[in-house]
Amino acid sequence: MPRKTKIEEIMTKGVFSVDIEATIHSADEIIKNEGVRHVPVIESGKLVGLITERTLMEYSLKQLYDYDDEFGEIGHNKITDFSEVLQRDITVIYPEDSVIKAVEIMAKKKVDCLPVVDWKKHLVGILTSTDIMLFVYKHLSE
Repeated sequence: MPRKTKIEEIMTKGVFSVDIEATIHSADEIIKNEGVRHVPVIESGKLVGLITERTLMEYSLKQLYDYDDEFGEIGHNKITDFSEVLQRDITVIYPEDSVIKAVEIMAKKKVDCLPVVDWKKHLVGILTSTDIMLFVYKHLSE
């Protein structure tokens, strides 16, 4: 029954991620080359934040209008140098949670992805609005 479907059944596994010590450029390259919109940020194996295509675009546009020589070649600085790019206060979900819970959270928080973590905050996947739409499409077309 679709109502009881668990997140682990529809989430995207094998998620591209970056270490907190990586550069903004490396996160941007993943977004561009892999066609993803969200890149989880990991520190010591645990999820600490999220970089999205939208935040990178907003930050890049801001730099065009508010240029600051202090940071030099922006794209090659570490993620930790740019706190406005890294979203730390993110909502997560667990593999055993239901799809209906995810939809409720995504609608209330107005987010289009939820990192999926285990109880120790290790990243195990990601649930995106596309995953939800594909799930709904599958069940509506049956």
